[in-house]
Amino acid sequence: MHARTGSTEVASDRLDEMVSTFEREQIPRYRERDGYKGFTLLVNRHSGRVIGVSFWENEEARQASEELGAGARESIRQSGGGQAQIVREDWEVALDDMV
Repeated sequence: MHARTGSTEVASDRLDEMVSTFEREQIPRYRERDGYKGFTLLVNRHSGRVIGVSFWENEEARQASEELGAGARESIRQSGGGQAQIVREDWEVALDDMV
């Protein structure tokens, strides 16, 4: 399995709005993609830091979803009132203990 992360900081008081918008507008788009395995969105309510992690069946599926990921990162930045640059990284999942 492979993953892509995007992290940034948004306005702490807009986190709930950002999460709702992301769930409503972006998650359905992810679910339509071949090789999609899941999405985790981490938020720190004190700092406004946000980390999104998308999981993909293989590297090819992750690569094919690059445009989708770029749109999702921009959606988080806009709906969260973020001004910070988004840091994007690719990963191979070496261990996954989600149940």
